[in-house]
Amino acid sequence: MFNDQLMLLERAFLNSRAFPEERYYSHVLWAPRSSSVATFPGLANACYQANDANAGSEAWAEVQRQLSIIVAALEGAAATLRPVADL
Repeated sequence: MFNDQLMLLERAFLNSRAFPEERYYSHVLWAPRSSSVATFPGLANACYQANDANAGSEAWAEVQRQLSIIVAALEGAAATLRPVADL
């Protein structure tokens, strides 16, 4: 039962929409990044690009989208760690 929860925990951090420009990456916590931040690469990349002086509202919309993806992943991860009633 515990191993199943760990497997589901890892799956909670997979999102095929996290990196639309990189079709081979889907892990919300770990993936190649363009910034110096080691975790949450989608959010880090979006913030890095939005902080550019020429960035428009689309760049900040991407920051918000990436943050939403992270929140959904964390909520899913928390749900997998809830105690399971013994049968």
